[in-house]
Amino acid sequence: MALSSPGACVLTAVSLVGVLGYSAWQGPAVWEDSGSVALILFGVPAVFAAVALWVECASRTMLAPAVVSVLAVASLVWSLVTALGVGFGLLVPSLLLVVAAMISWVDRRPGRTTPTRT
Repeated sequence: MALSSPGACVLTAVSLVGVLGYSAWQGPAVWEDSGSVALILFGVPAVFAAVALWVECASRTMLAPAVVSVLAVASLVWSLVTALGVGFGLLVPSLLLVVAAMISWVDRRPGRTTPTRT
């Protein structure tokens, strides 16, 4: 059983805060322009980041980096699909999820030994 990755948990939390902050900043303008579509536009990456945070911090198996990777790629695709609108602002949180997935995989490798304090 692998240990959870504190660095990846922090990065996924920063990604979630980034999505929510960007949504709060751009949400009113998008709501005036597109109405309830704004909920879908910002809700999808927020759900991806929230689920990635929950999986990363709650799971101690090697499945967590795989789930975070899938959610990161889906979030990255979503930000690129919506890039003509406000999607460029969602690109940074998506890339943070990609980095979190890589860090999580490195930290949870079976052969990795945790350094002991002397």
